[in-house]
Amino acid sequence: MTPRPATTRGTVGGLPFVRRGEGTPTVLLPGVGPGRHHPSAFDRTLLRLETAALAHEVELWTLGRRRGLPPDTTMHDLASDVARAAAEISDGPIDVVGTSTGGSIALQLAVDHPLVVRRLVLVSAAHRLGDDGREAQRRVAAHLRDGDARRAAATMLAQTTTGVTASNLLRRFGRLAPHFVVGERHHDLVATLEAEDSFDVGDRLGAVTAPTLVVAGGADGFYPLDLVARTVAGLPDATLAVHRRSGHLGLGSRGVSREVLAHLTRAS
Repeated sequence: MTPRPATTRGTVGGLPFVRRGEGTPTVLLPGVGPGRHHPSAFDRTLLRLETAALAHEVELWTLGRRRGLPPDTTMHDLASDVARAAAEISDGPIDVVGTSTGGSIALQLAVDHPLVVRRLVLVSAAHRLGDDGREAQRRVAAHLRDGDARRAAATMLAQTTTGVTASNLLRRFGRLAPHFVVGERHHDLVATLEAEDSFDVGDRLGAVTAPTLVVAGGADGFYPLDLVARTVAGLPDATLAVHRRSGHLGLGSRGVSREVLAHLTRAS
């Protein structure tokens, strides 16, 4: 049985991190969730399961978001936080993997700070949210501002999958256990959602210098495939991998993990 990579936790550049594995330092920026600002043991367990394959091959730094975000936070601000943390993790360019909202931050980082990123991976992300995804996240933020965590969690989860049955099941789970989806402290989550609402670097994709892998689901409710394809077309050096029957993907997919590792370890 392969031993589990050792785990360390702390703060780097003002951001909470979980570090696992050995090898090339690689930053992982996850999507929105309850533990991105205030990680709990449950959040760390989910991340460990999702990123197990990566942590056996690289030194994986999973970064959360700064706590106490002001209401006018932008994606530029969130990317600048990551740039500061990356400078403490590595004295040179670093590999960056971003999923969903974390992918938006990763792409903003590559646009604003191209010298920071050696290789880039975007999973279920694009140069902006799709129209349906933006509307769903606006509803989530509105429910959270109203103090209705159950409706917020149900709305968020329903958008992540394909098929009416699966969507309804996740909607029910969100209503039953909202703390697993949106956590208990909602101000930082709302600030992050609102930052992504105005995120659009479609006219700046040419600034990205890192070779980029984009992994997309053919039925993603947040980032439709035609939008992802436009993102790939605008990047100077990008490869698109499509899982046509998938909705909003996570790194836990074995196929996705293999594709990500192949990109991160390929010869320059």
